[in-house]
Amino acid sequence: MTAPGNVPPAAVDHPVPVAAMPADAAPIADRGMATDAPRDPALPVVVVGAGMAGLACAVELARAGRPVLVVEASDGVGGRVRTDRHPDGFLLDRGFQVLLEAYPAVRRQVDLAALRVAAFDAGALVWTGGRLVPLADPFRHPGNALRDLTTPLFGAADKVRLAAFGLRARNAGWQTAREAAGAPADDVSASEALWGAGFGSGFVDRFARPFWGGILLDRSLSTSAGPLRFTLKMFLHGKAVLPAAGIQAMPEQLADRLPLGTIRLNRPVEAIVTEGGRAVGVRLEGTTIPAAAVVVAADPPAARALTGIAAIPTDAVGCTTVYLSGARDPGLGRRLTLDGTGRLSVNHLAPLSAVVPSYAPPGKHLLAAVVLGEAAAEPDDEALARRARADASQMLGQDATAWTVLRTVRVPFSQFAQPPGIFGRLPGTTTDTAGLFLASEATVDSSYNGAIASGEAAAAAVLREGG
Repeated sequence: MTAPGNVPPAAVDHPVPVAAMPADAAPIADRGMATDAPRDPALPVVVVGAGMAGLACAVELARAGRPVLVVEASDGVGGRVRTDRHPDGFLLDRGFQVLLEAYPAVRRQVDLAALRVAAFDAGALVWTGGRLVPLADPFRHPGNALRDLTTPLFGAADKVRLAAFGLRARNAGWQTAREAAGAPADDVSASEALWGAGFGSGFVDRFARPFWGGILLDRSLSTSAGPLRFTLKMFLHGKAVLPAAGIQAMPEQLADRLPLGTIRLNRPVEAIVTEGGRAVGVRLEGTTIPAAAVVVAADPPAARALTGIAAIPTDAVGCTTVYLSGARDPGLGRRLTLDGTGRLSVNHLAPLSAVVPSYAPPGKHLLAAVVLGEAAAEPDDEALARRARADASQMLGQDATAWTVLRTVRVPFSQFAQPPGIFGRLPGTTTDTAGLFLASEATVDSSYNGAIASGEAAAAAVLREGG
């Protein structure tokens, strides 16, 4: 399988056999030689990891005129933001993903027009067990306001509460979900925030759990309220979109901005090398690459293994996506379809090819059926996929034989767990080791926005230090 739109050769070196970051990577290795010699300004800043955080960091450093080298353990850029091309011509992201175009960090770093993004509709369809009930953003679909006000999903009082709740979020100055959470001592779970705002069980159970549960990957909504509030603000300021070439086109765009030879793929870092308590390089394949500074931008488990920093969160929240293809239009338009009953294995359906036609070959349709929680714990891919297909077909009102399972994609580490108070325990960009920095969602919050913002912060810290 190859990802669509390979990173241009201007940015990366030639591919070699795939190697993965070892789970038990060695911690920082001190060569035991104290030195007062000044660092060579010609040495590159070495960035470990070519995910969104590492790429954003590298772009900012290159823009400032600093030599930079990005070493990536896998065979492509993007980290968890990857896309594969199915032999039959479908684009399959590695787990269902969407990009919120209003993310502040995305607006700073990503040219959405160049990615030819297309948007999901500003609304949803909710499965009640017997039928699909439509809901729409009244500001974008004013003609549907009367219909939605009389929907049986939840009462008029909750609709008024939602308008007030949304207005507060829309007008807030938050730039990250971490800021939206407030002080750690005041942070509450997403469910507590909704109950505290007076919402009834109809709204919480039928809409909020499947909708924000799909974003937070947790239908219980035990996650911090920060991501709920912040994503609500983002939906009110923009749309959920996907690039025409798949979600990996976003990191590829950043990689394309880097100078020739900046990114080296299939280069798993074994250790960070220090001298006299300062990071001076990285070791890979038994060779030390000297560096003016080292920025660790690997995923949180790998970053913790490399640095030994215990504050880096490694509790994982996973997600499973069953991709379905069929010749018959699912009839959902461009709307997410949510399980409002809580009884199905599928939390939500995403009509990918209806939003982005290039996700499927001509004459075919592509659906992403997202499975969370206990249902995703089913170890047998075939059994899980059969149930997901049956549940999706029930929601669509179509025969299950009309849909074919293309692939089941399990992502064990989609996000790090973000319980209330977590943001006060996250590590900072700088570390106790001079010349060593973190560019990771684990310093901000688990999102594209958090990853990019962390990369920007790491680059700024390196430049301040003069590394």
